[in-house]
Amino acid sequence: MSKYMTTYKKNDLVDIKVNPAIHKGMPHKFYHGRTGKVVGVNPRSLVVILNKTVGNKQIRRTLYVREEHVSKSRCNEDFIARRTTNDEIRQQAVLEGKKVKCLKRQLPGPRESFVVSMVNNTPVSLGYEPYVDTF
Repeated sequence: MSKYMTTYKKNDLVDIKVNPAIHKGMPHKFYHGRTGKVVGVNPRSLVVILNKTVGNKQIRRTLYVREEHVSKSRCNEDFIARRTTNDEIRQQAVLEGKKVKCLKRQLPGPRESFVVSMVNNTPVSLGYEPYVDTF
């Protein structure tokens, strides 16, 4: 029932998951598991656009899919959360009159150095074991 209760709007990203119990509005098996963009909403179906790779070129395909075979995609949740936090940081900086530092994601970089103590740590010599033929 929740499949029918979800609302889809233009520019929503959706995952195509075919429900084999319902044959109407079922996309081809090639599109199962693909992510597309909703460009139109009809009373009983959605218009989804996605790219299909044929040879070395990308062809834009338009699918008319019933909503039973579609679910909202979670592929850009991290982006949306990051965008909202960055907007809040920018608003705070404007209110305080400060300059905004770089809001891009930064790599963690190398780990901090540390010293391994020899207390309760006996060194182990590593090396190759000789090959022994049993036969």
